Amino acid sequence: MVANSFQRPTVKLRRSRDRGFEDFGWTDNWMTFSFGSYRDPDWMNFGPLRVMVENHIQPHSGFPSHPHRDVEVLTYIVAGTLTHQDSFGHQAEIHAGEMQLISAGSQGMIHSEYNHHEQIEHNYQMWLIPDRAPTRFSYHQLQFADHERQGCLKLYVSPDGRDGSMPINTDALVYSGRFETGDRLSYTLKPSRGVWLQVVKGGVKVADHHLFTGDGIGITETNRIEANFADCSEILLFDLGMNTPRIW
Repeated sequence: MVANSFQRPTVKLRRSRDRGFEDFGWTDNWMTFSFGSYRDPDWMNFGPLRVMVENHIQPHSGFPSHPHRDVEVLTYIVAGTLTHQDSFGHQAEIHAGEMQLISAGSQGMIHSEYNHHEQIEHNYQMWLIPDRAPTRFSYHQLQFADHERQGCLKLYVSPDGRDGSMPINTDALVYSGRFETGDRLSYTLKPSRGVWLQVVKGGVKVADHHLFTGDGIGITETNRIEANFADCSEILLFDLGMNTPRIW
């Protein structure tokens, strides 16, 4: 095949309304993949991307201390401020447009996440499965201003920490971008890789599907994706090694 030719992709479409849902009063959970009490054998993971939960934490509420181990935890703040505290002594606020990466490590860690403010906090939390063991605990935060992400993708996470991104213990590149109506995005994939595109807000057409706020799409078996934005939009894009060994 010619290097720049277009190959029709294989698609896995996840509509916002079809996700798992839990409402705890102080927060809600919209679950793309099976998580907690929500189980769907057709939605267990996409490559090393194992968990994607969108939630809205009410003012002065949050998740009390709880443990994690052998998992890479990404938290992307859409609106508001989330306060993190962990058993390794980190305490930090994470703001809109900012992403936090915690490598929980094989020894494990304990952390809490709270919204101490008057505004509802809105975030996406994603768990990725490490491709090696053992791993060590590490903590990172990275923020780009809105104008830096406008009309392009900014790299937040990579396996090697390239271009100032946060290093992760699995084969994943994680981007965020903001786009205006009429913008177009072309993204090239290497062999044996897949893309998960999550619409944080707005509207986009990709792989012949129209996606809206909360929708996600997994795309494999192609060397390029084209996205056409039909609204002011914010997206997360995961470029994942689909054949990456996983320790789970």
